Amino acid sequence: MDAYKKWIITTLTLILLPLSAIAGFNFYIDPLWNFNHAHHCNRIQMSFNERQQKTNLITFGSHDYNALMLGSSRVTYISQYDFPRLRVFNYALNNMLLGEYSEYIDYAKQQVGHDFDCVIIGLDFFATNKNLELPSQFEPPSYYFGQSQQLGYRFKTLLSTDVLKYARKNYEASREGLPRSYAYDRANVKTLVAPAPEDRQWLINNNLKWYGEKVYGATYRYDSVKPVLQELKKANPHTRFIIFTTPSSDLLFQLLIRQGRFGDYERWIRDCVEANGEVYNFMYPNSITGDLGNYYDASHFYPRTGTLIARRISGYKDESLPEDFGVRVTPENLDRHLQYVARKAGL
Repeated sequence: MDAYKKWIITTLTLILLPLSAIAGFNFYIDPLWNFNHAHHCNRIQMSFNERQQKTNLITFGSHDYNALMLGSSRVTYISQYDFPRLRVFNYALNNMLLGEYSEYIDYAKQQVGHDFDCVIIGLDFFATNKNLELPSQFEPPSYYFGQSQQLGYRFKTLLSTDVLKYARKNYEASREGLPRSYAYDRANVKTLVAPAPEDRQWLINNNLKWYGEKVYGATYRYDSVKPVLQELKKANPHTRFIIFTTPSSDLLFQLLIRQGRFGDYERWIRDCVEANGEVYNFMYPNSITGDLGNYYDASHFYPRTGTLIARRISGYKDESLPEDFGVRVTPENLDRHLQYVARKAGL
């Protein structure tokens, strides 16, 4: 009998020790953002499942937010701490589309327990293509909410070997101090590392090729943003909406024009103004969009440009903010602004 007990104890020990090591390391690094601790070994966090990670963060983290920011990957590079007088949660996600915004707003409201004073929305012109085919497909928002709400979810994930794989990557990157292309810190702030010179032109060319063939090409059909924006405002009557357009590079803007989409661009700006009363427009030729040094590829700007966007739309005085970057467009100056953009574009 003693030998049998010894065998059971030994077997359980052999099973539990590796599991405890996996759970302990996953907890220590926390790549799914289920817990709140931060230290030198988890300061760099890969965004391998942004939708789940940010949903976990607002579910299990601090709820001291009075503003919410939504948008695509471009908006993920705007720091939530660059808005004076607002406590913003950046819920922007890779390939986030306008049709998803309502569900993410509702879930975030449930977590903070009140309406937001302000919802900041970054809109991309490419998302107006009704026939848009994204390179990556994602589950509906309810899937990620359901995961976070599962009984014991964040403790069950500690035993996952998939989570362990990313925990090891985060540990190695944190130890070396080198994020891999792009990464977050523990405060939900995203960095973007400049590519090697030999890779830069390939990234730009690949970006332009995808937009030319899949976004602005023959399959493009304009899908109005106005009904969705109006519905968001109707569902959140006590919330101020700040809407801005994300600034692609001039290379991409000229591609839009060559593909015959300027009329759709004008309609997009008009729809934003009619739905919200105003829009901050950054997507037109200016000193920032005309400098490729501000861009990782033809589409994604670096976080320093995100800071300038935040400064403009929050009315913060910043001497480094170029006068020609960002225009508050209202019904009063709408036609004049679109005429200005057409001239700047050479039309």
